[in-house]
Amino acid sequence: MACTSLFTLEFIVLLISGVKGQEAVNYFGKEIGDFGQQSTPSYNIQGTVYAINDNKLWLRGFTYNGNAPDAYFWAGTSTSPDGTGSLIPDEIGRTATLRAYDNENVIISLAPGGDISELKWIAVWSQNQSMSLAHVNIATSFVPPTTHSLGHLGFDNLVHGTEADSVEIIDTQTVKFYNLKYDGRGPAAYFWVGTGSDVSSSGSRIPDETGRIKVLRKYTGEDITVHFDGDRTVFSYDYIGLWCEQARQNFGHVEIPNRNQLNVPPSLENFELVNEYDNCEELDERLQVSWTVKDDDVIDIQLRGRVNVNDYMAFGLSGSTTSTLMRGADVTVAWFDGNIGRAQDYKLTEYAQCSGGSGACPDTEVGAVNDVNDASAVLLNGVTSIAFSRKLDTGDSVGDKVISTTGSTQIVWSIGQINADRLAVRHIERGGMSLSFGRSPLQSCSSLGDLDEVNGWKELRLIGDEDNMELTAVIGQSGGERGYTSITDNVGWGISWYINDMLIPRIYLKRNVNYTFNVLGGNDASQSASYHPFYITNDKGGGYASLTDMEKVNHVIYAGPVNGTLCELNDKNGDKSTTSTSAEAYRKTLEMQCVSPKEEATLTWTPDASTPDIVYYQCYTHRFLGWQINVVDELPPSSSTTLLPAAGLFYILSFCIIIGLF
Repeated sequence: MACTSLFTLEFIVLLISGVKGQEAVNYFGKEIGDFGQQSTPSYNIQGTVYAINDNKLWLRGFTYNGNAPDAYFWAGTSTSPDGTGSLIPDEIGRTATLRAYDNENVIISLAPGGDISELKWIAVWSQNQSMSLAHVNIATSFVPPTTHSLGHLGFDNLVHGTEADSVEIIDTQTVKFYNLKYDGRGPAAYFWVGTGSDVSSSGSRIPDETGRIKVLRKYTGEDITVHFDGDRTVFSYDYIGLWCEQARQNFGHVEIPNRNQLNVPPSLENFELVNEYDNCEELDERLQVSWTVKDDDVIDIQLRGRVNVNDYMAFGLSGSTTSTLMRGADVTVAWFDGNIGRAQDYKLTEYAQCSGGSGACPDTEVGAVNDVNDASAVLLNGVTSIAFSRKLDTGDSVGDKVISTTGSTQIVWSIGQINADRLAVRHIERGGMSLSFGRSPLQSCSSLGDLDEVNGWKELRLIGDEDNMELTAVIGQSGGERGYTSITDNVGWGISWYINDMLIPRIYLKRNVNYTFNVLGGNDASQSASYHPFYITNDKGGGYASLTDMEKVNHVIYAGPVNGTLCELNDKNGDKSTTSTSAEAYRKTLEMQCVSPKEEATLTWTPDASTPDIVYYQCYTHRFLGWQINVVDELPPSSSTTLLPAAGLFYILSFCIIIGLF
């Protein structure tokens, strides 16, 4: 069958059901028309067609008895439906004839470049009969839903430096702040929504960019996307901004126009995604993989997980043909990046952060190419779904393994976080199993488990006095989401610096006082996973050696780097970060392992008047392993934790306390 193509179409078709909240029930996008108004009675085609945005269509209550010999979804730009239209793949992306539908809700997504406003009609078309079985016309003046700018955020006299170039409604439950700035010093500031003409304490909190409702961190010109939780939508409120509960003060807001003025995409947050792939297998209680092998050449894969916003899901072929092995694995790392689904080809050469083409690196960093195509994503009812395709044999022998459709194949999977550089960091959870990709269709998936609540640990402080001070720096396990991530609001690799036996403390040092760091970070540059030179910089991520020339331009090094042999704090009896109640309790679950003979490297540093108020101790070769040094003219009160002169490798701070973030 020959079909003309008006533009390249690429479709994700989702079957969805179930919704909470009257606002969401009544809004499905902008209505185009009803199939039942212009249909052939013998095929019983019904359903209302809505535009979700400029390239997605939502067929609500779609019914078709399946009796036509060769019916297809069809779209065109001619005056009325005819054979010059373009065939639209069915709900699993195939160009097969349409099955029967019974009052189903179907979302069809056009590829980038496809624009609903350029079409004249959408039809169910019989190719054999060369006729429309049902269609809806699209008016020339039709404007599909799109994002809506709410304007600039800020005051003439900024409160805590709060401003954003613009605030934009992405859909009815998603708002994005562009170039958001806020100094983070409000005692209890939250993203805030409310009704009425005045911003007040009668409003309510909404989750931050991590999906959690918590006191806001500092923002330094970042693009921040927030999602309304539960049934709440922008239709319910008159404003959105930042509010400090303790000070009862508005830090900046924008007004939301009334519903009749908004032509924005509907949220799909509260709908269930139905799996339409040939196969589905549970990898974990909160991670599933589905796949369909097409024409023995291409495999379509979908990863579905109940994961945190900005977490990745990784899936691929094991580094061993007989067991689960991460080293040497060929995996796809997939995540939801704001509103965009991303899927990146990775090669895992070492158990280390990617640096210089070694470690857990995208194929593009190891001399190969990204052979994963057609990535798309949807976040529905707390479940992130990322779909992508790749050839069974990509021909890329440097980066990829061949996916076999005969016999069993060893696979690996993991869940972790994406850092600020859009790189996957060390897994939070991982596993593997044997799968037969060429098996007869089989659905082996049930409901996904819920996420456990993450209760982050409070940060530790170290405060120096005016005597010469010695500090000891070693590498240790970071404590994951409860530790490094919660303390710094950055995503680390999975290891971090311990200073004087304390997990990434915030260090207070006085200007014009000499300080000595005794470092045991590893000095074998050929072993990337255990080579961690220590240095002090103005860059919150560090990793100078791994940066491009352009990224190094404003990167200042104040001291170091120095190495020393390696001492590392590793788990005694497995990872206890999820059960430890504090950073101090977690430290007790670790044991020291040192290279022999043990040799410290010494770094002496004297911060002076030219030193910024905040600098960072970091790793020279890897990103996000350290934390802040606050350089001050007068030290905080002596009631806080104080540095003592070092005696040997470590000394125990008997009167240290834990305090909250500042």
